[in-house]
Amino acid sequence: MKDMTKASNPFYLAFFLLVVCGVSTLVMAVTAVKTDAPIKAAQAKETADSLKMILPPFDNDPAAEAIDITSPDGEPVKLYTAKNGGLVVGYAAEAAASGFGGKVAGIVSFKPDGTIDTVIVKSGHAETPGIGTKVTDRSVKRTISDVVKGVKPDASKLPPNDALDSYKGKKPGDEKWTKNDVHFVSGATYSSNGVRDLVWYAATAVRAHLAAAEKKEAK
Repeated sequence: MKDMTKASNPFYLAFFLLVVCGVSTLVMAVTAVKTDAPIKAAQAKETADSLKMILPPFDNDPAAEAIDITSPDGEPVKLYTAKNGGLVVGYAAEAAASGFGGKVAGIVSFKPDGTIDTVIVKSGHAETPGIGTKVTDRSVKRTISDVVKGVKPDASKLPPNDALDSYKGKKPGDEKWTKNDVHFVSGATYSSNGVRDLVWYAATAVRAHLAAAEKKEAK
């Protein structure tokens, strides 16, 4: 009779690998379940904080009332509507596009007429630090004098970013702005294009949504 305990036995090896794979899968599944809720909670908080930062004061819950819409390009967009006293005071749209390190997600706020106000890129992207992040991140810049004097940045205001701020005041459909207009940072073309695309998806989706709503009211 063959000794089934020998490591050289093919049946023993197969059983051993099966057990290892099973245990590994179970551990990964348990870890995923335990980390899924905290990750979603962190994402929800980031979205809520972002909406408060980039939209006018509102008294409703834009995140809870968000709806899914689609850009004319067929890209999914999540629309948030901010209201105060029952009146719409602004919109925000979340979209994503391909950057250099993968998907880049962002939220764009709009005035009630669909004009872009503020663009922010959400955390979790993998754009190259010091290069792609020049396009995506709003980093607080402090001088040596600020550090020495102990001057702290104003947490109530978004740090500037020339690439992101270049979209302010633009509106899809205007002759001044088309998708081919690239707001890029030298050496970060892919990141620049990713941000441009997500802003375009968000802006054109909002424009189409507002046009449809206006048409519906006119009937």
